Amino acid sequence: MYYVLYIDVLFLENLLLDYLLLTVTARLLKLSAGRIRRFLSAALGSGLLCLVYALFPGCPPAGFLLLHTAIAAVMVWPGLKIRNLRMLGKALILLYLCGFLLGGIFGFLQNYIRFPVYPFLGLSILSYWLLSLGMGWLTRFRHRERHIYSVTLGFHGRVIKLRGLVDTGNGLRDPVFGKPVSILTKELQLALCREDEVLFYPVPFHSIGKKAGLLPAFYADFLQIESGGRTLCRVEHPLLGVTKEPLSSKKEYGILLHPELLEPKSILGGNKDNAD
Repeated sequence: MYYVLYIDVLFLENLLLDYLLLTVTARLLKLSAGRIRRFLSAALGSGLLCLVYALFPGCPPAGFLLLHTAIAAVMVWPGLKIRNLRMLGKALILLYLCGFLLGGIFGFLQNYIRFPVYPFLGLSILSYWLLSLGMGWLTRFRHRERHIYSVTLGFHGRVIKLRGLVDTGNGLRDPVFGKPVSILTKELQLALCREDEVLFYPVPFHSIGKKAGLLPAFYADFLQIESGGRTLCRVEHPLLGVTKEPLSSKKEYGILLHPELLEPKSILGGNKDNAD
């Protein structure tokens, strides 16, 4: 028994699947890789795979697996703008996990759905949509349970994106105007403000192991909290306290959000606080 392999069909099918897998992986890892970058990397991965089939037709399974992993790494590194080996490892694990799930969804749909157009194309897109929907729901559920959200901060026309934890124990307020204070790391404050002159306000605080102290705080232009691609609230001129201590040992988030920002009136009202 032998099989006829059409190299052009193999290239196009893997190009589509690699692009879809890179897109899902980028969304899960919240990486800002553009469409053209993902497409070119998918083309690179598909081309290398075709080359392996052409040069090593009788390659044993173990060797093929090693070559496939190497190709995946070469494709993922530029395609998702990976900067370190740890992130590369996470990306590869997610890529293969998504590939396994995508293949399972594809096989299930193939038994029940017949497309009037090229079946592989239609089933691939539908499988990708179902996988993205499921992964998005799981991500929103996990972040909601842990109270971790995507945060966008603006200052003097400069914008940074980070992750924030809603700290239900944070009752810090400006003693003069009563504005809620969210707490930002010094590292991210410098990334946001850079060389711009910043006017700091001392905000009194109490913490465990320290009876009283003054936390430097400043007004940013805006703070926007998002989840699952949806804006939950946007606060104009938020007051941000700055701490030199890390907020998370694993750097899972860079800002502690005041819980009042996500109260129903804040979500419905959009712009909650305005500086006087």
